[in-house]
Amino acid sequence: MYLANFVNYGGERFYVSTDLKAGKTRIERVSNEAFERFILNVLTMPDPLDPRSSKEVSA
Repeated sequence: MYLANFVNYGGERFYVSTDLKAGKTRIERVSNEAFERFILNVLTMPDPLDPRSSKEVSA
């Protein structure tokens, strides 16, 4: 099982993910543009339970 989140520290944004089974944590610095792209992709993700969903993930 993984836990993941974006955090701000010292004026910079980081992506933090933890693998609970292996007990490992990974921290990556990300740009504001990458964070914005991630949020837009999540918001436009097609609904897997709706066969009529026509949303597309941005490029």
